[in-house]
Amino acid sequence: MGGIYVGLTLMLTFNMVVGTGRFEVSILAIFNESGQMSDGNCCSESRDNGSCSSLCNTFFSVCLQHHSLDIPEFPRCTYGRVVTPVFNFSASNDTIVTKNKYLVKIPFQFSWPETFSLVIDAWRDIHPDFSTEDVSNRLLRAVATDKLKPPSQWAKRKAKADQLEIYYKYRVICDEFYYSDTCEQICRHRNDNFGHYVCDETGSKVCLPGWQGEFCQEAVCTEKCNSSRGYCENPFECRCFLGWTGKSCDKCIPNPGCVNGFCYEPWQCICRSGWGGRYCDIDQHYCTNYRPCKNGGTCLNNARKNFTCVCSTGYTGRTCENEVCFDIHCQNGGKCQGTSEGDAKCVCLEGYHGRYCQHKKSFCKDMICANSGTCTNGKYGAYCSCLAGFEGKHCESEIDECRSNPCANGGTCLDGVNDFICRCKENYMGKTCGIIMDPCYGIKCFNGGRCHTTAGFRANCKCPQGFFGKRCESKIDMCKNIKCQNGGSCLKNGTEDYSCICLYGFHGDLCELSVQSCTPSSCQNGGICKQYRNYTSCICPSEFIGEKCESSVIDFEGKISGPFPQNLCAKCQVDVCWTLFFILLNFLIPP
Repeated sequence: MGGIYVGLTLMLTFNMVVGTGRFEVSILAIFNESGQMSDGNCCSESRDNGSCSSLCNTFFSVCLQHHSLDIPEFPRCTYGRVVTPVFNFSASNDTIVTKNKYLVKIPFQFSWPETFSLVIDAWRDIHPDFSTEDVSNRLLRAVATDKLKPPSQWAKRKAKADQLEIYYKYRVICDEFYYSDTCEQICRHRNDNFGHYVCDETGSKVCLPGWQGEFCQEAVCTEKCNSSRGYCENPFECRCFLGWTGKSCDKCIPNPGCVNGFCYEPWQCICRSGWGGRYCDIDQHYCTNYRPCKNGGTCLNNARKNFTCVCSTGYTGRTCENEVCFDIHCQNGGKCQGTSEGDAKCVCLEGYHGRYCQHKKSFCKDMICANSGTCTNGKYGAYCSCLAGFEGKHCESEIDECRSNPCANGGTCLDGVNDFICRCKENYMGKTCGIIMDPCYGIKCFNGGRCHTTAGFRANCKCPQGFFGKRCESKIDMCKNIKCQNGGSCLKNGTEDYSCICLYGFHGDLCELSVQSCTPSSCQNGGICKQYRNYTSCICPSEFIGEKCESSVIDFEGKISGPFPQNLCAKCQVDVCWTLFFILLNFLIPP
């Protein structure tokens, strides 16, 4: 049977007010080839050349009821029933393609029993009245008796009659916020004052991070938060109870105003060593630490106000800072004026001055200024104005300009009149030897070179590998001054090495050595010259021996008396030994 499988999903449903779940049916494909009823008659009641003139316009009734193996002609549909719109076939297309045009739900408001019976009837739309009373108009009945637990996967089925074929699927799912096999478990995601959780696939509450408890209303404090001293209203915080502080609420708050104390429990003020008083603000060693009493006063520690000063005669005030008049306060006949609280002042007789009238007024006629100093009569007596470089009451002393050690870096100071001279150590200069004579100052070394000072205090650039010159400005060319002999070519190997590439027949570091080669005169007496890599050898006829086949074997044997000695080299001349060596070499080393 020809046809096209389609993805159109038809959802069968009823509107609901309150429910725990729904049953869904999806018609996947409808095939109608002949346009005939089950009795062979045409749905349109007319034929064209023996075939039905049109296909059967079809609608479906979907019935969901309790589980039953015996389905009556007109089932009870205890869980719900729905009738679909009409599917109109055209003469050129015997397949209906559905695309979720109709979304229908069959809700249930009870504990899902898992078992059910599904009845799908296909009807001919004879008078567009959706009549399902006359079973003769029924084209096909599909019955599925099954068992499903929500949420279930789609169960696919097909049903076929002579004149019609359908493919469909169904499933059962719980409504939103309902879970379990019976859709009775209620769980609703929330993140508010009533809970902070999501629901898993079984409807159980899963607390959001940072929350705990039956309804996930309890915030999880920081790991180190002291549960007896702190709490939290939001996850991963630690808010302290009154009297406690710190990230973990592990530190007590001392009594407000506590200065030099601490606590073990809130609002305590336990004084540290050396402190006293209610707020630990009394220094028990104030007299020793600060010596506050002036003008010879005696300091006594006081538990209320740190200290008390017992003043000497003539002084008053908290720290004995004020003078008061007494019998011998003013000297040389001066009169004391002031109050008992202080501000004592001496009024001096003519010719005297000073705070206590202790100084007798002098005049220039009675004073001599040394070193060209100038005398001036002032309000409090004569005084000397000294020239630069001198000091003292009578300008009698020369100022030592070297007293302040003005010479730096080990320089030696020589005092002068209103001046000084610094004798600087080597490599230093300037008025106070503060300038370093750095030979590298202003010197730039190129190509990564670094300036350093030599033993003679000179600037010198230390060049990196591959460079030379006063400022490392030149690159080393190893082949620049190398002359390879006998036509050889110089090849640089890195920055500090070279090698000569020699022509054939030459070798050595500079190709200065020639390789021995065969010539017409290399071998005598018909010997054959054999060329090797670094030497030549003569292959002599049997009657001649020697390096160049220059000696006759007969002459050589005549010189040897008796049998041929085993240690020939010990008894023969040196040249004879070498001759025998080359004879053996001709046989051992093939040409």
